[in-house]
Amino acid sequence: MRGLALSTAGMAILILGVIEAPDWGWTSPAALATISGGVALLLVFLAAERGSDHPLLDVALFRNPRFTAASVAVAISFFALQGFIFLITQYFQFIKDFSPLSTGVRLLPVAGCVAVASVLGTRLAVRVGNKVIVAAGLVLFAAGLAWTSTAAQSTSYGIIVAEMVLLGTGMGLTSAPATEAIMGAVPRDKAGVGSAVNDATRLFGGTLGVAVIGSVAASLYASRLAATLPAGLPPAAASAARGSVGGAVIASHALGRLGLTAAADDLASVATRAFLHSLSGGCLVAAGVAVAGALVAALLLPARPRRQDEIAGPGPDGPPAAVAGKEQQRTNAK
Repeated sequence: MRGLALSTAGMAILILGVIEAPDWGWTSPAALATISGGVALLLVFLAAERGSDHPLLDVALFRNPRFTAASVAVAISFFALQGFIFLITQYFQFIKDFSPLSTGVRLLPVAGCVAVASVLGTRLAVRVGNKVIVAAGLVLFAAGLAWTSTAAQSTSYGIIVAEMVLLGTGMGLTSAPATEAIMGAVPRDKAGVGSAVNDATRLFGGTLGVAVIGSVAASLYASRLAATLPAGLPPAAASAARGSVGGAVIASHALGRLGLTAAADDLASVATRAFLHSLSGGCLVAAGVAVAGALVAALLLPARPRRQDEIAGPGPDGPPAAVAGKEQQRTNAK
């Protein structure tokens, strides 16, 4: 219960600080205190888990560089993916004016490429090793994010599909081999712990991705909009536009219905440019994080997956290698 309470409180306070930082100010006492408090609670959680006989999270597993690097790769891939989906969903709905259902359908290339590349990544990892495939996958992911950062209002869906293919392929090449590395780094009797850590890193990375990338984008949008917002707008419309690009779109439509066509067009134009600026900055931040993950994978992951007999503990009949030999002898005798 202690570990659950500390981890939940730490994550909640950290995410709260990151999400509210654009409104409070990134260097404001409230933001710094909240984010620092969340980090401090998470550190207390790790310290408490190290001293626990039955930890919620076995911190000792992270002494294995393979386990740590693979966990970081999984967390970073989901950090970047969820940040991308958060931004591209708004791009489709507010810049391209697609409906929610149409937006979901247009995101399918990412899912399809993740599925295909996951199978391919597992096979390639057996041939050339986890290090190369996971690092290459994160580099591809970063390249796709960097490409997405150049999106404009006039960018065709075909170009966006190509960007999503690159992203999805990088995600698939990263996730499956990294998951194999996590599970391969723990003994058989801790397979459940390894699986739980794998799931936890996905959730941790995805949650932080939405919070961090979303907050970075919100800050960039607000600063650009404040510098370009037309003078003379009705206070309600200006306030809605400052809140989000969605609010700006709704306010623009409302101005159009009132016959203020010029004001509506001006508001839509500056809000679009501000959002594209925030999309570019958010994608570049996510790309930088993905590159950092690629470096961690290249430095810490082993060249090839370890064999099961190197990671599993001895069984009742002796070491795994001996058991395997006995099984082979029985097979030959038959």
